[in-house]
Amino acid sequence: MSAAYAICQDARSRAGLSQRALAERTGVSASSVARIERGRMEPTLELLQRLVEGCGFELRIRLSEIDWSGRSDWGDLDVEGRLRSVRMVGEFAKLIEPGATTV
Repeated sequence: MSAAYAICQDARSRAGLSQRALAERTGVSASSVARIERGRMEPTLELLQRLVEGCGFELRIRLSEIDWSGRSDWGDLDVEGRLRSVRMVGEFAKLIEPGATTV
């Protein structure tokens, strides 16, 4: 599970909106907002961006080098977690560089 649920919750909480109010502002069902915030639904990056903007914020993604000192290459991730991480990086790359392909 990604941090999307926490980002959505934090933005909505800071904006002082209910799940229903956010749903109305963004055209997303209230049940979808609730599922995202409970971590039961993984939103696309575009949907997460729409929800954050509906709260009056801008979602920014930044790439920076990882300090690998003191860490194993993949931490405690199993193979599935590693593949999920690579896939997420590919999705972010599409937003940063239009026309980029995903893994």
